[in-house]
Amino acid sequence: MTEFCTLSSGSSGNCAFGRVGNFSFLVDVGISCRAVVNSLGCIGADPGELGGIFITHEHVDHIRGLRVLLKRIHVPIYASSEVLDYLWEHDLAGCQSPMIPISPQHPVEFDGGVVRCFDTPHDSVHSLGFRIETHSGVRLGIATDLGFISDTVRENLDGCQMVLLESNYDLSMLQTGRYPYPLKRRIMGQRGHLCNDECAKELAQLIERGTSHILLGHISAENNHPQLAYQTAVCALAGEGKQVDRDYVLQPAPRYEHSQMFRL
Repeated sequence: MTEFCTLSSGSSGNCAFGRVGNFSFLVDVGISCRAVVNSLGCIGADPGELGGIFITHEHVDHIRGLRVLLKRIHVPIYASSEVLDYLWEHDLAGCQSPMIPISPQHPVEFDGGVVRCFDTPHDSVHSLGFRIETHSGVRLGIATDLGFISDTVRENLDGCQMVLLESNYDLSMLQTGRYPYPLKRRIMGQRGHLCNDECAKELAQLIERGTSHILLGHISAENNHPQLAYQTAVCALAGEGKQVDRDYVLQPAPRYEHSQMFRL
C-alpha cells in the first residue's frame, strides 16, 4: 500500500509524509522538529521509521526544522547538488547524515519502487518536484513552488494517481492585497507561484490522464483561502464534466495540521 499526506502546508512551513511498503519518507521539513514528531504521532508514524528526507529547495519554509530533526535521527538527505551545497554552508555543516545528490539522471531506488525528481520553475538555487513510482504500479507526483506548469512538470505528473499540486494564490486577492508591488510581481512571475486558476486548469488534464486523489498545496494565508482554492478547482472541473467524490477526491492541504491520509 502507498500512503501520503501533508503534515503542514503553506508559507509558514511545508512538510509531507509518505510510506510505500516498509519505506517511509518526508518531503521537506519546513516546520519545527517538535511539530514533525507530533504530527507523525497523530498519523501513527514515528521518526525512527523514516528512510529518507527529500528536499524540494532551500527556502526556509521548506527546511526550517531540518537541522534539529537530524540531531535526533540520522537518515539520508536527498536534494539537488546546489541545494545540498547551500544546506552544508548555511545549516548543516558537520551533519552526520548522508547528503546525497538527486537528479533526473540519478533517481533514488528503494525496496518497493523509485523516487524520481524533475526541475520546477521557482526562484531558488535549484527547485525540484518528485515522482514516486512503486513496483505495484502506484504513482505519486509532488509539485509545489512553481511559477507555471512547464512541459517537464506536466510530463512528470502525467499518469500519477495521487498528486500534490500548488494552488498558492487567488489572482484578484493578490492584485488588490497589501503586498508591495515587487513582491506581487515575484509571486505572479515565471519563477514564483501557481494561482488557483492555473492549478484548476491543469487538474482537468491530470484527471483525464488517471489522477484520482488530489491535494492542493502551499495555499497562501494572505492571498487565498482553502475554500476558495477548493471551489475554484471544483467549479473548473465541473465545467469539464468531472464531479468531485465521483471522478476524483480533492482536499486543500491544511496549514498547521496533517491532511487526510490518501491510500492506494
